[in-house]
Amino acid sequence: MIFDLQTLQLIWWALVGVVLILYATTAGFDFGVTLLMPFLKRKAKFAENDAERRVILNTIAPTWDGNQTWLVFAGGALFVIWPSVYAATFSGMYFLMMMILWSFFLRPTGFDYRGKLPSHTWRSTWDWALFLSALLPVFSFGLIIGNLFIGLPIAYDPILMRSFYFGSFFGLFHVFPVVCGLAALAMCLMHGTAHLNRRTDGSLKIYFQRLNTQFIWIFLLLVTVAGFMLTRIPGYVLAGMSAHPLAEPFNNITLVIPGGWWMVLKTHYWKWIPVVGVYLFALLTLYTQKKNASLSFWMSALAVASTVTLFGVGLFPFVLPSSVNPQQSLTLWSASSAQFTLMGMFYFAVVLLVIIVAYKFWGYHALWGKKATLSTKDVEKQDHTFY
Repeated sequence: MIFDLQTLQLIWWALVGVVLILYATTAGFDFGVTLLMPFLKRKAKFAENDAERRVILNTIAPTWDGNQTWLVFAGGALFVIWPSVYAATFSGMYFLMMMILWSFFLRPTGFDYRGKLPSHTWRSTWDWALFLSALLPVFSFGLIIGNLFIGLPIAYDPILMRSFYFGSFFGLFHVFPVVCGLAALAMCLMHGTAHLNRRTDGSLKIYFQRLNTQFIWIFLLLVTVAGFMLTRIPGYVLAGMSAHPLAEPFNNITLVIPGGWWMVLKTHYWKWIPVVGVYLFALLTLYTQKKNASLSFWMSALAVASTVTLFGVGLFPFVLPSSVNPQQSLTLWSASSAQFTLMGMFYFAVVLLVIIVAYKFWGYHALWGKKATLSTKDVEKQDHTFY
């Protein structure tokens, strides 16, 4: 073995985090664009608005499905690397997971069928379908992350030897997770409008610059509200753990302290880095918005990456805190597979990541290498080939 067990556990925690960051920064602007589809009504006639809708849709249409690769990768990694986490969340939050899955079914059909008929009702219906295909998963992802901070009702069954979820669907809708869900929506809208500022021109570009400014401030407001709420929410602190965490995963000493998530920042100063990054890169997105649209987009991507990192390092070393029995919380050290599995999957993951990243670079270069923006004239000129 090249790495020992603890090192592999840290590597996989970081690797899953990187994959989630890549998903949020690539699929994030796809979701942000389709969240805008039903509301783009700048002109009096639907036909004129439809031309602009087709412009923004075609900025993401060739690549949106490839961006979902990262979600598949993350789900597969969760199944192999943290099987107990996968079992507890996917079986416990089954209805929420199915809602996310079924909303994704609207996405390829929305892209492919929207332009099949010229009917305004037909196209408007698919605009709303694309909107729902972004609204439900993005809000749900934020909802899940928010619930991780307040703890999920999971407990270990010694007979079946696995963790079970004892909550309900409506029990997920606490105030803090809802704020996190709204922040996730605002983040995607910020990132989506930054993308459209980069990929459109003329009056449409100016329009998305204004929207981008609004969503940046909304996003920062919601993040700030969530941060203040964390000072009141009981936080989990790992005070001690078993000498053999994989063999005795539920002998942890977990303290639940009001404001515990913030208390950790006093002893682990490195956790402030993503907090600063969220505000810094969001404001840089705003500052560079009119000067350099491409740079503004990348600042937005770094703001998104900082947000995902903030949740990851904020929860560390917990993966699935338990509100029913904190001592049975699943941590980075107790929830992972054995060393042999982690090492074998590491070899496979490295090769797969190299292939996917290379393909992504090639795809985006092939799409935008010759012309960096789209306009209504491009859509009219290629009416039968564009979505």
